[in-house]
Amino acid sequence: MRQDLACAVDLGTSKVACVAAGLDDRGRLRVEGASSVAHAGLSRGAVIDPETTGKAIDEAVARVERTVGRGFDSLVTNVSGPHLRSLFGQGIVHIVPAGRAIRREDELQVVTHSRQAFVPSGHEQVLAVPREFRVDDQAGLTRATSRTGTRLEVTTLIVTGATQTLHSIERAVTLSGRSVEQMVPTGIATGLALATEEELDKGCVVVDIGSASTEVATFSLGAPECHVSLPLGSNHVTTDIQALLKTSLDFAERLKLDHGAAIARLVPEGEAVEVAQMGSPEPRPMQRRVLCEIVESRMREIAHLAQRALEQSGATEGLRGTVVLTGGGSHLAGACDLFAEVFGSEARLGSAKVGGSGARLVESPAMSAAIGLAQVALQGDDQEFAPVSGFANWKEKIRSLRSYFGTAK
Repeated sequence: MRQDLACAVDLGTSKVACVAAGLDDRGRLRVEGASSVAHAGLSRGAVIDPETTGKAIDEAVARVERTVGRGFDSLVTNVSGPHLRSLFGQGIVHIVPAGRAIRREDELQVVTHSRQAFVPSGHEQVLAVPREFRVDDQAGLTRATSRTGTRLEVTTLIVTGATQTLHSIERAVTLSGRSVEQMVPTGIATGLALATEEELDKGCVVVDIGSASTEVATFSLGAPECHVSLPLGSNHVTTDIQALLKTSLDFAERLKLDHGAAIARLVPEGEAVEVAQMGSPEPRPMQRRVLCEIVESRMREIAHLAQRALEQSGATEGLRGTVVLTGGGSHLAGACDLFAEVFGSEARLGSAKVGGSGARLVESPAMSAAIGLAQVALQGDDQEFAPVSGFANWKEKIRSLRSYFGTAK
C-alpha cells in the first residue's frame, strides 16, 4: 500500500538489514533511517532459529524507529534460497460487451486467472508480475487499460517458495512484534535498487553474491523475467581457502578480503602473501597467485552455474544485457571481468541511487536488497493487488508491481 514511509527488512544469513524510506517530490527513494544487526538464525534462506531471528529483526527495526521517531507495525521482507521456483502462468478473460474499453478490474481479473497455474507440491506463491498483456491481436503490451477489444490475455511470472520456509520467516517477523506486509525474492528486490530503467527495459542480469547463497534475476521489457537461487556464496570461497591453505576460518576471510582476486592472471607474478597455517609457529610466504587461483575457481563456478541456471529456465532477453553485480563477493578484484567473460557481456558493480538523511548508511552493497524492498512497498497501491480469495493475509494480496515495472506501450 502506498505510504509516506515504509520499513523494509532484508533477512541475510549473517545479518538483518533494515531501511525506513519514503519518496521525494521526484519519486526518488529518500532514506530516513537504516541499521544492520549481526545474527545467525538463517540457513539456505530458511529461519532455523525463529526466536533469535525475531530478536534481531526487533533490534534492527527498533534502531530505525528511534531514528525516524515512529513505529512500524508491518514490514516488507525478502525471501531467498534454492527452494524458490519460477514459472509462467497464462490468463485469459473475454471482454463483455465485446469492444468496450478495458478497465483496471479486467487486468486484475486476468492476472488472478493466470495465478491459477500449477504450483509445486509444498510450495506457495510469493510474487506475481505480469510480463505481457495481449488484446486480441495486439501483443507486447505492459498495460491494457483503455484499449478496446474482445479478449484480454496475460503472461505472468510467478515465483513460489517452500511453504515451510515462508512460514518460518513469517513466524520470526511475528515474534518481533510485527507482521509481514509482503515478501519479495531477494534477486528481484536487488534489481529494483541497482538496475537502471534502461537496463530493466532492454535486459539485464542482477547477481547478488551473498555469504551463503547467490541470488540471480533477469529483467527485460521493464519487468522481472526469471529468478534463481544458487546454494553457493562468498563463504564458500573462504572455506576453500581455509581447507586448501590449512589456516583458520578468520584468517582465510582476511586473506580473501585483503589479497583475493577473482581472476588470478591479474595478479603480478612473484607477489607474495604471509599465510598463518594451523600448527605452524610462524607465518610463511606464499605466492599470491596461488591464493587467487583458489578464489577464481569458486567464483568461476558461481558464474557458470548462474548462467546455466538462467539458460535452463528459458530466460533469453535478460541474458543479452548488462550483468549488475552486488553482495560481498562482488567486490573481489576482477569479479566484474570474470562475469563479463562468462556471460559474454558488459558487467558492472551495482550502486543504489538514493537521497535522504540516511543515504550514507546504505552505501554498502549489503543494503541493496533492503533498498529494493522499500521501493516495492512505496511504489504500489491498493490497485496493485491481485487477490485470489480475499485479503486474509499477505499471500492473498500479492503485488503485481506494475506501477514500478514498465510504462504503458
